[in-house]
Amino acid sequence: MTMKNVTFSTCLTVVMLVIFTSMVGLSFGFPAKARFMPLVVGVPGIALCLIQLAIDLFRSPAAPAAASVGQAIAAASSPESGSDEAELPEFGPHTARQELVMAAYFVSFIAGVVAFGFYISVPIMLLTFLKRQAECSWKLSVALAAAATLVLYLVFGRLLGIELHPGLVTPWVLHALGINTI
Repeated sequence: MTMKNVTFSTCLTVVMLVIFTSMVGLSFGFPAKARFMPLVVGVPGIALCLIQLAIDLFRSPAAPAAASVGQAIAAASSPESGSDEAELPEFGPHTARQELVMAAYFVSFIAGVVAFGFYISVPIMLLTFLKRQAECSWKLSVALAAAATLVLYLVFGRLLGIELHPGLVTPWVLHALGINTI
């Protein structure tokens, strides 16, 4: 473990770890029902942050960090992989477009949840992301979006009995169509 292994992503992971740990710690002062959601989000968040920190800090300095498995495979199989090109920095002008696209997806998802609720926004945003960014086939994109929505409904709606935000527009549209919601 050297300071060369500490990147912006590592620092961001530490910040997220502090946020998740604080969230979990504070949740123990809440009543049982109010404590549930911070624990559901915070405990897996802490685990993922710790895994990412271990990967970041114990990676060999000679092995460059790939942003994804797909990029690592593409880099290894590209004809230029043996060239002596200088490694680009983690962030910079070359990543600005990707960062803007990810920010747009995030803002769109939040706006979608607020306007239309989780059960409509999750499949639409996941389908859009998988098709456009991950370049998955339509069949796989639709299957994964449907599966994620089903899991979301079964875990939160049925198993845990938690009513997810229905959206501001969706109840109004359903009422206008004469569809009564429970």
